[in-house]
Formats: sequence, C-alpha cells, structure tokens
Amino acid sequence: MKHYGLLCCFVFIAINTMTSEEAPVMVVTGSKVEQYEDETIEAVEVIDAKEIAEKGAKNAAEALEGIPGIIIYDHPQATVMMQGFDGAYVKVLIDGMEIAGDTGGATQLNLIPVADIERIEIVRGASSALYGSDALGGVINIITKKPETDKITLKTRHEFATNLRYYGDLFAGYANKRFSISGAASFDWSAGRKDTAKIGGKTIEFYESAAARLGSARLDASLFYGKGEAGIYGGWMNSLINVSADTQNGYDFLNNRLEAGASFKHAFSETALLDAYFKFDRLAYDATRLNYFYETSSSFAESVFQDIEGEAKYAWDITIAHSLLFGLNAKYETLDSDTFYDTKKAMTASLFVQDIWNVGALDKFRITPGLRFTVGIPQSEDEDPMISLTPKLALRYDPTESLILRLAYGMGFKTPSLKQRYWVFFHPTPFNFLILGNPNLKPESSHGANASAEWKILSSLTVQGGGYFNYLFDMIDTETTDEHSGSIIGNDGIPHEYIYIMQYRNIGRAITAGGDLSVRYNAEPVTVSLTYNYGFAQEWNEEQERYQDMPSRSPHQITLHTGYLIPVIETQASLRLNWQSPQIIDFEENTYSPDFLMLNIQVSKTFLLGPKKHTLEAYIGVKNLLHNLHFIESTDGENQRDYFGLKDGMTFYLGAAFTL
Repeated sequence: MKHYGLLCCFVFIAINTMTSEEAPVMVVTGSKVEQYEDETIEAVEVIDAKEIAEKGAKNAAEALEGIPGIIIYDHPQATVMMQGFDGAYVKVLIDGMEIAGDTGGATQLNLIPVADIERIEIVRGASSALYGSDALGGVINIITKKPETDKITLKTRHEFATNLRYYGDLFAGYANKRFSISGAASFDWSAGRKDTAKIGGKTIEFYESAAARLGSARLDASLFYGKGEAGIYGGWMNSLINVSADTQNGYDFLNNRLEAGASFKHAFSETALLDAYFKFDRLAYDATRLNYFYETSSSFAESVFQDIEGEAKYAWDITIAHSLLFGLNAKYETLDSDTFYDTKKAMTASLFVQDIWNVGALDKFRITPGLRFTVGIPQSEDEDPMISLTPKLALRYDPTESLILRLAYGMGFKTPSLKQRYWVFFHPTPFNFLILGNPNLKPESSHGANASAEWKILSSLTVQGGGYFNYLFDMIDTETTDEHSGSIIGNDGIPHEYIYIMQYRNIGRAITAGGDLSVRYNAEPVTVSLTYNYGFAQEWNEEQERYQDMPSRSPHQITLHTGYLIPVIETQASLRLNWQSPQIIDFEENTYSPDFLMLNIQVSKTFLLGPKKHTLEAYIGVKNLLHNLHFIESTDGENQRDYFGLKDGMTFYLGAAFTL
C-alpha cells in the first residue's frame, strides 16, 4: 500500500495539465450511417491516429490498451474484453466489415497493424440489432486510411527497442476525382528473451518472454463516379509466436490470414443511399508443441476457418426528422481441423431495420429504435433452425447545449461458434488440459442497458459518466468434466499429457455490470484525460444457489493520459498511466492475480523538410517506466513481472516517420 502515494501524485499532475480541442469527426459505427461524433445518439469513443502514435502502438491490441472499460489479454494471441464479456462477444470490424476470429472465436487484435489505421471507433453494449451475433459486449470498428486528393501520399516508419524489437511500416496512396488506390505493409519482429537451464546434464534454452514475427500487407482501390463509388480490397496477415510453458516444453503458434472483398455505394438522391459489400476471410491456424530436452516436435489443432459474408443496406432520409435504415445480411462459415473428420458448416441470414428520429427536428430529443431478425439455417436433418428477434432502443436528450443524456436498451443473441460446438483443442499450459466442443450447445441471449451523461462545463472541460447492466441466459462457458490424467497423440505419434478434460456447456444465468467516470480538459498547449472504471461479472451457482464472481475480470481500472506541446521548440510530450486491480482466478479457492500498473512516456518532434514541406517525425519513449512496480501480489506470491510475463522490464524505443 505504500505506493498509493505515488499513484496520487500522478493523478495530481494530470489534473494540472491539459489538449487542444479538435474539429468533430464523422463516425459510422453507432448507427451504421454517417454522423458527426458529437451528434450520435449512442456514445461512440474515437481513438484517432494522433493518439495511436502517442502510445507508440504497433497493432490494434496496443492501440486499445489503457482505453477505459477495455482489457487486453493474451491467449496467446491478443484479444479484448468489454463490459465483462470476453473477445468472443465483441465484434471487430474493418471499415464496417467483420474479420474472422481464431477458428470462429475471438479476433486476434495483434494481427491488425496500425500502418493502415486512420481511427478506431468503439461502441459499448449489446449491438446485436445492427451487427448480429457476437456483439453482446460491443463493437470495435477500425477505419483504414484514405489518401489525400490530387496528392501522392507516402509515409514510412521504423522503430527499434531495447528489448530487441523492430517495427517498420509503409503506407502509399494516390487519389483524384476518379479513383483512389492505397497500400500498406508492416513487419513486427521481437527476438524474445531467452534463458538456460541444466536438465539431466544437458543445457536447454527456453523463452523467458515470447518471441514474435508479424507481417501484413493490404491493398485498397476505389473508382468514383457521379453518384457513388465501387471499391475492392485484399489483405494478408501472418504471425508466428514462440512461447515456453516451462524449461522443457515450448509452443509455436502460426496464423496465416487471407482476406478479400468488394464494396459499392450509390446515391439515388441526396436523401437515399445504397451501401453493400461482399467479403471473404480465410484463417489457417497451426500449433506445434516442442520438447527441448528430446528435441522433438508435434503439430496439434491444425485448423482452417473460412467465412463468406454479404450485406446490403439502404439509408433513406424520409423527412428532416426521420432517417430510415434497413438491410439484409448473410454469412456462410466452414471449419476444417485434424481434430475431427468432416467439414463443419454454419449459415445465418438476417434482416434489420432502424429509424433515427430527431423529434420535432429540434436537436433536443432523439430516438433510435432498431430490430434484427436472424435465422440460423440448419446444415443437417438433425439440427433445428436457430431463430432470434433482437430489438434495440437508444435515446438521447440534450436539455442544454452543454449537457447530453443517453439511454439504450438492447437484446443480445449469440449462436455457438463452430469452435465451441466441434473443436477439440489441447490447451498448452503448465497444467495442460483438453477442451472438447459440444454440438448440443444452445444459443445465448441477453438483456442489456447502458446509460451515460456528458457535461461540457467549459469549452475545454468535459465530465462524462455512465453505467451498464447485462443479464445473460444460457451463457456458454467451459467446465471440468474429468480430472483424470491421460494423453492425446500428436501427428508425429508423440503423446501429449493432460491433466484435465474440459467441455463447453450452457450455464443458466449470468450478469455483468459496471460504470465509469472521466474528466477531460482540452486547451492549448496541454491535454489531459483521467478515467475510473468499475465492473464485475457473476454467474449463478446452481449447487450453492448464489451468484459468484467470474474469473479474469479486473473490477477497478484507472487510466490517465496527459500531453504537453512544449513551446518554442514545438516538441510533444505525452504520459500514459494504466492501473488495473487484481483479477479473480478462482472464486471457490479465493485466488487472484497481482494488480497491474503501467506507465509509458513519449517525446516527439516534427521537422519540415525542403520547399515541399515533407515531414520527418522523430520520437523516443520509455515503456514500463516504473519497472514493474505495483501494489498487490497474487495469492501465489507472484508479482506483476512474473504473472503478466513482463520480463523485459523497462524498455526504451527510438523511431522516426517520414511523410512525403
């Protein structure tokens, strides 16, 4: 507890620092139609390119770190938790189109580089009415960069860090009134931290912290005509993660993703717009177990997940007070794996409708009712169709020009993924366990409510607060079905020992609830944002007839961001602090993790070069400035360094970005 004074000191510094007010941006995620950020009925949080750069983020997972109410965790690929829901309940989009998760599960955010990210839009709470299954926790929409008109855009960045990490990216593009073309590529390499151990007279090397290699490339092209545009895109992502479970065993996780799609927009008039897309995703996943002592390897859980999706929506401004949106969506998914024989398939079709009603056209009271009808089409005679009707209602009331009140209610619906229904996965940990799919899983449903208030006290000072509550039925989770040890035979004939057998199942009831309070002050030349977030998740224990806390949730989170543009030398300095309270590991055993405290700083300077004013941005930063200092150890006595794998400690990085 002696370090709490240090935390209070940082809070005091934040309150005495400040950010320049930026022009409002256009967002699309909250209602699937373009609106200015300050006019949206639902609260949409925007992380822009400037904020991403100040974080020193290299991928979407790092860009989302420290955002209030969002927890990033590894499994071993980085994914997200929102409003008490894990990554399988959060829909991740790129330009409004869903990207495939790991074999139909959570999206691997560390595979999405920042090289092509213009901004990230976040909507919290059940969004099934517009976005369908898997959107119970919320929606994250990643908006890609667009080149400037009548100008060749070229930007490249290179960065080196003391933990033997290199990151480089390139963005190039050109646009005029007739067409636009752009491309982005990135390469992210970390050597990891190795150690040695003497076992049986043999010296063995193992990874104390993971090594990683991530690469990506994406190409976008659009053709403009009088009343609309048509576009195509293609992308590739590849990652290899090397981790060690102990001094004798390690694992290689290889992902290879291919994606392609086409989009079309046509304005029939100033008040009517047709917007459609078609896309394809293919994700190949392979995990290999390594035995360092015997120098053997075995591939397991080799899988290929594919999905094809199409959507068309029509937006119509009926009057100055009513904007109607309706559309249809269809998705077809397949999963092949060496853990079962035949190809597993799933198909859904949906109709959705929404009305944005500006009551009296006075910009005082806005109502947005929405409804989605979804049918899960059976793939065999033994299956019944899964049918859902998910309504949503969002309200916004502006009693004064400085005060905004929001309230939203929505029903959620989530069909079991192909992974949850069929996959057999040997989970590599020191306490190995086997996870079995369950073809008899029922879909999940929920009721969720969100409320918030935003008060602009001054032109530069804003206070926001809000809360949420979700009630979930038939939640899909895992349970231990057998504690007897056994073995599973790998592709090379080597048996892999496991201790537990686990299987997906439906649990009757669960709740998630919480809230946040933030203060933001924006005034040249300083920036400050301070947020406190509280949340919990509980499931109903049938045997004990009571609710109990669910694992892997941090009840308390404090996030601080300050920035200062140093006058005369025009150098930008930023500081970011994130603290999370201990996570519950096992409620029955009363075990919990250590707390988490991270402080990062960065200083950058932009130079104008030549008569054409090319820019060179040089920056230097430190991550984990407190060198794993924190307050509370885990029940097993582990500190932040060991539990979260922060073996690199304090890390310095240096980089430069050149823009033509």
